[in-house]
Amino acid sequence: MTEPSSSAPVGGSPAGPATHRGGSAGSDWTDQVTELIVEKVDKVRSHTTGPILEVSKGMVYAVVAFLLALPIGLLAVIGLVRLITIWVPVWATYLGFGIIFVLIGVVLWSKRGRVPT
Repeated sequence: MTEPSSSAPVGGSPAGPATHRGGSAGSDWTDQVTELIVEKVDKVRSHTTGPILEVSKGMVYAVVAFLLALPIGLLAVIGLVRLITIWVPVWATYLGFGIIFVLIGVVLWSKRGRVPT
């Protein structure tokens, strides 16, 4: 029988896949496991927090749009009243806008939901 050479390590070949100390095989499976975990966490996060973030973003845009549209609409109505009072007496302008707003209120009141008793 032949004796093993003194240059070969006792545990196996020097470049074999069983090396764990700083070898490429040890870091390769840890990278794969890390990538798998990160991929699964990202997938779960995109299914849970993704839709919530989209809804909250839409709500913020709606609130900002409402806060901008309210004063713009109010200033537009004030400007329209002042413009109409140039040609029509003030009382007729107020009467006309009053009738318009009462009709809008009646339509909205008729569309309201009924509260169950």
